[in-house]
Amino acid sequence: MTDKKNDSYDSGTTLRQIIDSAPMSMAIVAMDGTIEYINRKAVETFGYAHSDIPNMDRWWVQAYPNEHYRKEVTARWMGHVQDAFLRKSEIDGGEYKVTCKDGTLKTVYIFGVIAAGRVFVMFEDVTKRAAAEKSLWESESLYRALVETTGTGYVVVNAYGNVLDANREYVRLSGHKDLKEILGRNVVEWTAPHEKEKNAKAVAQCARDGHIWNLEIDYIDGAGKITPIEINSTVVTRGGAMQMLTLCRDITVRRRHQEQIRSLTEGLEKRVRERTAELTEANLQLRDQIAQRTESEKSRNSLMLELLQSQKMEAIGRLAGGIAHDFNNILVSISGCAELLIKTLPKDSPMRSDLAEIRTETERGAALTRQLTAMSRREPVQEQVLDLNTIISDTSRMLKRIIGANMHLETLLSPDIAGIRSDPGQVSQIIMNLVVNSRDAMPDGGKIILRTANEAVEKGRTGMRLTPEPGNYVALSVTDTGSGILPENLAHIFEPFFTTKEEGKGSGLGLSTVYGIVLQAKGGIDIETGPGRGTTFKIYFPRAA
Repeated sequence: MTDKKNDSYDSGTTLRQIIDSAPMSMAIVAMDGTIEYINRKAVETFGYAHSDIPNMDRWWVQAYPNEHYRKEVTARWMGHVQDAFLRKSEIDGGEYKVTCKDGTLKTVYIFGVIAAGRVFVMFEDVTKRAAAEKSLWESESLYRALVETTGTGYVVVNAYGNVLDANREYVRLSGHKDLKEILGRNVVEWTAPHEKEKNAKAVAQCARDGHIWNLEIDYIDGAGKITPIEINSTVVTRGGAMQMLTLCRDITVRRRHQEQIRSLTEGLEKRVRERTAELTEANLQLRDQIAQRTESEKSRNSLMLELLQSQKMEAIGRLAGGIAHDFNNILVSISGCAELLIKTLPKDSPMRSDLAEIRTETERGAALTRQLTAMSRREPVQEQVLDLNTIISDTSRMLKRIIGANMHLETLLSPDIAGIRSDPGQVSQIIMNLVVNSRDAMPDGGKIILRTANEAVEKGRTGMRLTPEPGNYVALSVTDTGSGILPENLAHIFEPFFTTKEEGKGSGLGLSTVYGIVLQAKGGIDIETGPGRGTTFKIYFPRAA
């Protein structure tokens, strides 16, 4: 409820009724700093009655008890008001930490307009949204860390097999060194020639059926090295578009073990054939001898038949015993090595399943030896220091071809900027993503300006999208004359897969990639934008020692 001072303002008027019933906190401030009126929602939100905050001086002290923060907020707000007064436009909004009367801290988006010689101030409580955004950012950071540290390749592709995102392990499996080398390209490009058709059909099958399991495909790198992988993929929908989340495992070691077992099996089969041939020859000779004896000693037919049977079984027994002995030695060696390797591996190692398969094959071999011994009646036995101006100059020649003839690309490079320590490919990727983003914001053409300068970030600076540690930096600004970014989209532009472009014209990964690179480099990001005012992205690179 408002107090008597508050009720004295414009009592009974339509304006009072409208403001009091508004779902947003509002206040009317005279140019001399007197707070003439606050509505019911403001009292409910912050707990202050009109008598608690009769003027702006009392509001500053009550809402911002920390002196340092109060000075910062006061200067920032008064600057917005002065700027709005000169431009005869609305007061730019911003997020502030407001201390309520009961001591609780709320995150509030404050903006306003100047009319009739007064400042109409509006407050939007965004405390829950700010907390949710922080939680989402932390969740995304954890997810990315898990994806990047796993030993399994992870890749996201669209319905046609074009890469939208991948971790370092998948980049390695594809035969490349950096994610930017494969983004937007089709997975068939690094598939071995003899399996390109097979992989293309698998992509189509996954898109049709919604999944694909245990597909083995050979990848090939630029040097011709083959890497066999096992693929498992599932279809999901993101941003209204179908995508395939795919896990790829390097099965080189498993293939090698399978080849060893196949080689051992072929060797065993060869020895069996040789021994069988020897036995066949021995049997033929034996039959000739028996035939001769049968002709000469017809009276001893019965004895000779028994002798023949005995000799046959003896020869088979010798063959079976020899094979079983040799093969068992091989199996003992394989099984022992596999068992030793299993004991040395962690319980969660993917290699344990491959070694278990080897052990299973040795058990099958052992069963064969048991059959043979039964026949024989035997017992079983770079980072570097870079010149940002040089990178921009080198990159701009390529950018002019990319942005199109209806775009004017201008560079304003400070000649005395310091060096930065970073990866040249990542710096080029930042420039490329920001310029392409600016181009897409100006479908009818416009101007893109790249600037460089030495800048310092003071302690306590706020309002940046990614705030670095205080210190000296080299700043890269990318400015366009486009339509600007809507306030409702500004909070989401660095989220992976968030895009305002039409379906098929953007993956939503460009700005999230920029954010990830700058975060990893311990740099900073600031944005100046507004509907119809264009957009400026400013990237802060730490100076090289």
